[in-house]
Amino acid sequence: MKEIDLSEIEDYVRALHCGIRWKIIEYLRDGPKSSDEIFNHLMELREKVAEDMRNCKGECNHVMKRELKKPTLYYHLRELESVGIITLEEYKPSEQKRAPEKVWKLSMKKLTINLK
Repeated sequence: MKEIDLSEIEDYVRALHCGIRWKIIEYLRDGPKSSDEIFNHLMELREKVAEDMRNCKGECNHVMKRELKKPTLYYHLRELESVGIITLEEYKPSEQKRAPEKVWKLSMKKLTINLK
């Protein structure tokens, strides 16, 4: 459990304001995942959301409707890492002779805001 004071809340609000970051957190609940696994999961969610949006007749305003690219994913991961919500667990060797891939995990189970 992590407890923060009001003086720290701005950093957490910045890190958690985006719905894609909440999807990343939800996915990491099941255990550590590589950057590619997270990206593929978000793309699968996006396809499902696109289908749902076709059926909503324009009444939906969902966070996943914009296209996600790898550099954008890395930005979201860095923002979550910057406040300690996720941490780098390890580097996984690449299968395509690329740089090693980062594997991420949740680093806290609970975040509490101390209002006093």
